[in-house]
Amino acid sequence: MSEALEGPQGSDSRIIRTDLSTMSGKDYPALGPRVWGILLRNEWFKARRRPAFYITLGFFAFVTLMENGDSFLRARRDADFTFGLPEAWSSVFSSDSVLVLFFGSIAMIMLVSSEFTWRTARQNVIDGLSKTQWFWGKVMLLPLLGLLFLLVKLVIGGGAALLGTDVAGASGPVFPLSVLQASGALLLAFFSIGGMALLFALAIRNSGPAMAVWFFWVAMGEQLVPQLLGRAFPALRPALGLLPFNVAQQVMRFASYDAPAYERLAARALAADEAVPELPNLSLALGVNAGWALLFLIASYVFFRRRDL
Repeated sequence: MSEALEGPQGSDSRIIRTDLSTMSGKDYPALGPRVWGILLRNEWFKARRRPAFYITLGFFAFVTLMENGDSFLRARRDADFTFGLPEAWSSVFSSDSVLVLFFGSIAMIMLVSSEFTWRTARQNVIDGLSKTQWFWGKVMLLPLLGLLFLLVKLVIGGGAALLGTDVAGASGPVFPLSVLQASGALLLAFFSIGGMALLFALAIRNSGPAMAVWFFWVAMGEQLVPQLLGRAFPALRPALGLLPFNVAQQVMRFASYDAPAYERLAARALAADEAVPELPNLSLALGVNAGWALLFLIASYVFFRRRDL
Protein backbone atom coordinates (compact mmCIF):
# COMPACT_ATOMS: atom_id res chain seq x y z
CA MET A 1 0.00 0.00 0.00
CA SER A 2 2.96 2.34 0.50
CA GLU A 3 3.43 2.51 -3.27
CA ALA A 4 -0.13 3.78 -3.61
CA LEU A 5 0.76 7.00 -1.83
CA GLU A 6 3.36 8.10 -4.36
CA GLY A 7 0.94 9.98 -6.61
CA PRO A 8 -2.74 10.62 -7.27
CA GLN A 9 -3.07 8.06 -10.05
CA GLY A 10 -1.35 5.32 -8.13
CA SER A 11 -3.33 5.91 -4.94
CA ASP A 12 -6.72 5.93 -6.68
CA SER A 13 -6.25 2.88 -8.84
CA ARG A 14 -4.44 0.65 -6.37
CA ILE A 15 -6.97 1.18 -3.61
CA ILE A 16 -9.86 0.25 -5.88
CA ARG A 17 -8.04 -2.77 -7.26
CA THR A 18 -7.45 -4.03 -3.73
CA ASP A 19 -11.10 -3.59 -2.73
CA LEU A 20 -13.04 -4.53 -5.86
CA SER A 21 -11.03 -6.44 -8.43
CA THR A 22 -10.29 -9.35 -6.14
CA MET A 23 -13.98 -10.28 -5.81
CA SER A 24 -16.13 -12.11 -8.29
CA GLY A 25 -19.11 -10.55 -9.98
CA LYS A 26 -21.37 -13.17 -8.45
CA ASP A 27 -20.34 -12.31 -4.91
CA TYR A 28 -19.84 -8.63 -5.62
CA PRO A 29 -22.53 -7.15 -7.92
CA ALA A 30 -21.92 -3.72 -9.47
CA LEU A 31 -24.04 -1.91 -6.89
CA GLY A 32 -24.51 -4.55 -4.22
CA PRO A 33 -24.79 -3.66 -0.53
CA ARG A 34 -21.06 -4.17 0.11
CA VAL A 35 -20.01 -1.89 -2.73
CA TRP A 36 -21.32 1.36 -1.25
CA GLY A 37 -19.04 1.30 1.77
CA ILE A 38 -15.99 0.63 -0.40
CA LEU A 39 -16.90 3.39 -2.84
CA LEU A 40 -17.37 5.85 0.01
CA ARG A 41 -14.06 4.83 1.58
CA ASN A 42 -12.26 5.21 -1.74
CA GLU A 43 -13.75 8.66 -2.38
CA TRP A 44 -12.72 9.81 1.07
CA PHE A 45 -9.26 8.31 0.54
CA LYS A 46 -8.84 10.33 -2.67
CA ALA A 47 -10.36 13.55 -1.29
CA ARG A 48 -8.16 13.72 1.79
CA ARG A 49 -5.06 13.52 -0.41
CA ARG A 50 -6.01 16.50 -2.56
CA PRO A 51 -4.55 19.84 -1.37
CA ALA A 52 -7.37 21.69 -3.16
CA PHE A 53 -9.86 19.98 -0.87
CA TYR A 54 -8.10 21.17 2.29
CA ILE A 55 -7.64 24.67 0.91
CA THR A 56 -11.34 24.99 0.11
CA LEU A 57 -12.42 23.58 3.47
CA GLY A 58 -9.85 25.75 5.25
CA PHE A 59 -11.06 28.96 3.60
CA PHE A 60 -14.64 28.09 4.52
CA ALA A 61 -13.67 27.39 8.13
CA PHE A 62 -11.70 30.66 8.29
CA VAL A 63 -14.59 32.77 6.98
CA THR A 64 -17.02 31.04 9.36
CA LEU A 65 -14.67 31.52 12.30
CA MET A 66 -14.15 35.21 11.55
CA GLU A 67 -17.86 35.96 11.35
CA ASN A 68 -18.91 34.03 14.45
CA GLY A 69 -15.79 35.05 16.32
CA ASP A 70 -16.65 38.69 15.73
CA SER A 71 -20.12 38.15 17.19
CA PHE A 72 -18.61 36.37 20.20
CA LEU A 73 -16.13 39.17 20.87
CA ARG A 74 -18.77 41.86 20.39
CA ALA A 75 -20.98 40.16 22.98
CA ARG A 76 -18.10 40.31 25.47
CA ARG A 77 -17.49 44.02 24.80
CA ASP A 78 -21.07 45.26 24.44
CA ALA A 79 -23.48 44.59 27.31
CA ASP A 80 -26.45 45.33 25.03
CA PHE A 81 -25.46 42.64 22.53
CA THR A 82 -25.87 38.93 23.25
CA PHE A 83 -24.58 35.93 21.36
CA GLY A 84 -25.80 32.85 23.15
CA LEU A 85 -27.95 29.83 22.48
CA PRO A 86 -30.70 29.24 21.54
CA GLU A 87 -31.19 32.78 20.14
CA ALA A 88 -27.83 32.70 18.34
CA TRP A 89 -28.97 29.88 16.02
CA SER A 90 -30.67 32.55 13.91
CA SER A 91 -27.26 34.12 13.40
CA VAL A 92 -25.53 30.80 12.77
CA PHE A 93 -28.11 30.00 10.07
CA SER A 94 -28.00 33.48 8.58
CA SER A 95 -27.54 34.51 4.96
CA ASP A 96 -23.94 33.30 5.05
CA SER A 97 -25.31 29.76 4.93
CA VAL A 98 -25.00 30.23 1.18
CA LEU A 99 -21.25 29.79 1.68
CA VAL A 100 -21.87 26.10 2.32
CA LEU A 101 -23.22 25.93 -1.23
CA PHE A 102 -20.37 27.98 -2.68
CA PHE A 103 -17.42 26.28 -1.04
CA GLY A 104 -18.97 22.82 -1.15
CA SER A 105 -19.65 23.16 -4.88
CA ILE A 106 -16.10 24.39 -5.52
CA ALA A 107 -14.75 21.32 -3.73
CA MET A 108 -17.12 19.10 -5.71
CA ILE A 109 -15.96 20.49 -9.05
CA MET A 110 -12.27 20.24 -8.19
CA LEU A 111 -12.48 16.68 -6.86
CA VAL A 112 -14.50 15.35 -9.80
CA SER A 113 -12.88 17.23 -12.68
CA SER A 114 -9.37 16.37 -11.49
CA GLU A 115 -10.17 12.69 -12.12
CA PHE A 116 -10.25 13.48 -15.85
CA THR A 117 -7.27 15.87 -15.78
CA TRP A 118 -5.08 13.25 -14.08
CA ARG A 119 -6.63 10.33 -16.01
CA THR A 120 -7.47 8.56 -12.76
CA ALA A 121 -11.05 7.96 -13.91
CA ARG A 122 -9.82 5.88 -16.86
CA GLN A 123 -7.24 4.13 -14.70
CA ASN A 124 -9.89 3.21 -12.13
CA VAL A 125 -11.95 1.47 -14.81
CA ILE A 126 -8.88 -0.28 -16.23
CA ASP A 127 -8.14 -1.62 -12.74
CA GLY A 128 -11.58 -3.20 -12.46
CA LEU A 129 -14.03 -0.50 -11.40
CA SER A 130 -17.11 -0.29 -13.63
CA LYS A 131 -18.23 3.05 -15.06
CA THR A 132 -21.44 2.76 -13.04
CA GLN A 133 -19.50 2.25 -9.82
CA TRP A 134 -17.20 5.17 -10.62
CA PHE A 135 -20.18 7.46 -11.27
CA TRP A 136 -21.95 6.54 -8.05
CA GLY A 137 -18.73 7.09 -6.16
CA LYS A 138 -18.83 10.70 -7.38
CA VAL A 139 -22.50 10.97 -6.42
CA MET A 140 -21.60 9.86 -2.91
CA LEU A 141 -19.39 12.94 -2.68
CA LEU A 142 -22.57 15.04 -2.45
CA PRO A 143 -23.64 13.85 1.02
CA LEU A 144 -20.00 13.46 2.10
CA LEU A 145 -19.08 17.07 1.28
CA GLY A 146 -22.45 18.44 2.36
CA LEU A 147 -22.23 16.84 5.79
CA LEU A 148 -18.60 17.87 6.23
CA PHE A 149 -19.14 21.56 5.39
CA LEU A 150 -22.34 21.63 7.44
CA LEU A 151 -20.54 20.07 10.40
CA VAL A 152 -17.78 22.69 10.22
CA LYS A 153 -20.40 25.43 10.15
CA LEU A 154 -22.31 24.07 13.15
CA VAL A 155 -19.23 23.29 15.24
CA ILE A 156 -17.69 26.74 14.73
CA GLY A 157 -20.91 28.77 14.88
CA GLY A 158 -22.67 26.75 17.54
CA GLY A 159 -19.45 26.34 19.53
CA ALA A 160 -18.78 30.09 19.58
CA ALA A 161 -22.36 30.76 20.70
CA LEU A 162 -22.18 28.04 23.34
CA LEU A 163 -19.20 29.76 24.95
CA GLY A 164 -21.41 32.79 25.59
CA THR A 165 -24.43 30.79 26.77
CA ASP A 166 -25.76 30.65 30.29
CA VAL A 167 -27.17 27.15 30.04
CA ALA A 168 -29.02 27.41 33.37
CA GLY A 169 -30.74 30.64 32.34
CA ALA A 170 -31.38 29.79 28.68
CA SER A 171 -34.78 30.80 27.31
CA GLY A 172 -35.31 27.36 25.77
CA PRO A 173 -33.51 24.20 24.72
CA VAL A 174 -29.93 24.97 23.72
CA PHE A 175 -30.19 22.55 20.80
CA PRO A 176 -33.85 22.66 19.67
CA LEU A 177 -35.32 20.39 17.03
CA SER A 178 -35.40 23.35 14.64
CA VAL A 179 -31.60 23.10 14.36
CA LEU A 180 -31.93 19.62 12.87
CA GLN A 181 -34.71 20.80 10.56
CA ALA A 182 -32.68 23.79 9.34
CA SER A 183 -29.63 21.58 8.90
CA GLY A 184 -31.60 19.09 6.82
CA ALA A 185 -32.97 21.87 4.62
CA LEU A 186 -29.50 23.33 4.08
CA LEU A 187 -28.21 19.87 3.19
CA LEU A 188 -31.02 19.44 0.67
CA ALA A 189 -30.15 22.81 -0.88
CA PHE A 190 -26.57 21.62 -1.23
CA PHE A 191 -27.73 18.44 -2.96
CA SER A 192 -29.38 20.68 -5.55
CA ILE A 193 -26.58 23.21 -6.09
CA GLY A 194 -23.83 20.66 -5.56
CA GLY A 195 -25.63 18.41 -8.04
CA MET A 196 -25.39 21.21 -10.58
CA ALA A 197 -21.65 21.42 -9.82
CA LEU A 198 -21.36 17.66 -10.42
CA LEU A 199 -23.13 18.05 -13.76
CA PHE A 200 -20.77 20.81 -14.93
CA ALA A 201 -17.72 18.87 -13.72
CA LEU A 202 -18.73 15.74 -15.63
CA ALA A 203 -19.79 17.63 -18.74
CA ILE A 204 -16.78 19.99 -18.98
CA ARG A 205 -14.13 17.82 -17.26
CA ASN A 206 -11.85 20.72 -16.40
CA SER A 207 -12.02 22.49 -13.05
CA GLY A 208 -11.36 26.04 -14.31
CA PRO A 209 -14.03 26.19 -17.04
CA ALA A 210 -16.48 24.15 -14.93
CA MET A 211 -16.21 26.60 -12.02
CA ALA A 212 -16.51 29.53 -14.42
CA VAL A 213 -19.75 28.14 -15.85
CA TRP A 214 -21.08 27.36 -12.38
CA PHE A 215 -20.33 30.87 -11.09
CA PHE A 216 -21.74 32.46 -14.24
CA TRP A 217 -25.02 30.61 -13.78
CA VAL A 218 -25.26 31.45 -10.07
CA ALA A 219 -24.17 35.09 -10.40
CA MET A 220 -25.62 35.99 -13.78
CA GLY A 221 -27.95 33.28 -14.99
CA GLU A 222 -30.17 33.47 -11.90
CA GLN A 223 -29.68 37.14 -11.08
CA LEU A 224 -29.53 39.30 -14.18
CA VAL A 225 -31.54 37.16 -16.59
CA PRO A 226 -34.56 36.70 -14.26
CA GLN A 227 -34.63 40.45 -13.60
CA LEU A 228 -34.72 41.23 -17.29
CA LEU A 229 -37.31 38.57 -18.07
CA GLY A 230 -39.36 39.53 -15.01
CA ARG A 231 -39.60 43.13 -16.19
CA ALA A 232 -40.57 42.14 -19.71
CA PHE A 233 -42.90 39.31 -18.66
CA PRO A 234 -44.22 39.84 -15.11
CA ALA A 235 -46.21 36.61 -15.26
CA LEU A 236 -42.92 34.67 -15.29
CA ARG A 237 -41.68 36.01 -11.95
CA PRO A 238 -43.08 33.18 -9.77
CA ALA A 239 -41.50 30.56 -12.03
CA LEU A 240 -38.18 32.41 -12.19
CA GLY A 241 -38.06 32.36 -8.40
CA LEU A 242 -37.97 28.55 -8.57
CA LEU A 243 -34.66 28.40 -10.43
CA PRO A 244 -32.09 26.26 -8.55
CA PHE A 245 -30.03 28.86 -6.70
CA ASN A 246 -32.98 31.14 -5.99
CA VAL A 247 -35.13 28.39 -4.52
CA ALA A 248 -32.17 27.01 -2.55
CA GLN A 249 -31.91 30.31 -0.68
CA GLN A 250 -35.58 30.14 0.29
CA VAL A 251 -35.01 27.20 2.66
CA MET A 252 -32.10 28.74 4.59
CA ARG A 253 -33.93 31.15 6.91
CA PHE A 254 -33.90 29.71 10.42
CA ALA A 255 -37.16 31.47 11.28
CA SER A 256 -38.94 29.10 8.89
CA TYR A 257 -38.29 26.25 11.34
CA ASP A 258 -38.22 28.00 14.71
CA ALA A 259 -41.28 29.85 16.03
CA PRO A 260 -39.41 31.91 18.68
CA ALA A 261 -36.92 33.01 16.01
CA TYR A 262 -39.76 34.20 13.80
CA GLU A 263 -41.36 36.05 16.72
CA ARG A 264 -38.09 37.89 17.36
CA LEU A 265 -37.80 38.69 13.66
CA ALA A 266 -41.33 40.07 13.58
CA ALA A 267 -40.76 42.09 16.76
CA ARG A 268 -37.65 43.73 15.30
CA ALA A 269 -39.52 44.57 12.10
CA LEU A 270 -42.41 46.16 14.03
CA ALA A 271 -40.01 48.10 16.25
CA ALA A 272 -38.34 49.50 13.14
CA ASP A 273 -41.74 50.32 11.62
CA GLU A 274 -41.14 47.85 8.81
CA ALA A 275 -43.31 45.16 7.28
CA VAL A 276 -43.11 41.77 8.96
CA PRO A 277 -41.20 39.44 6.61
CA GLU A 278 -43.30 36.70 5.05
CA LEU A 279 -42.01 33.16 5.21
CA PRO A 280 -41.78 31.21 1.95
CA ASN A 281 -43.95 28.25 1.05
CA LEU A 282 -41.60 25.79 2.69
CA SER A 283 -43.22 22.63 1.32
CA LEU A 284 -42.98 23.96 -2.23
CA ALA A 285 -39.40 25.17 -1.78
CA LEU A 286 -38.20 21.89 -0.30
CA GLY A 287 -39.97 19.90 -3.00
CA VAL A 288 -38.48 22.00 -5.80
CA ASN A 289 -35.00 21.65 -4.29
CA ALA A 290 -35.41 17.88 -4.21
CA GLY A 291 -36.64 17.95 -7.81
CA TRP A 292 -33.63 19.96 -9.00
CA ALA A 293 -31.26 17.62 -7.18
CA LEU A 294 -32.82 14.59 -8.88
CA LEU A 295 -32.81 16.30 -12.28
CA PHE A 296 -29.12 17.22 -12.00
CA LEU A 297 -28.20 13.66 -11.03
CA ILE A 298 -30.09 12.24 -14.00
CA ALA A 299 -28.49 14.75 -16.37
CA SER A 300 -25.06 13.99 -14.89
CA TYR A 301 -25.54 10.28 -15.51
CA VAL A 302 -26.68 10.88 -19.09
CA PHE A 303 -23.67 13.10 -19.86
CA PHE A 304 -21.31 10.64 -18.22
CA ARG A 305 -22.59 7.52 -20.01
CA ARG A 306 -22.54 9.15 -23.45
CA ARG A 307 -18.81 9.97 -23.31
CA ASP A 308 -15.69 7.86 -23.01
CA LEU A 309 -13.34 8.29 -20.09
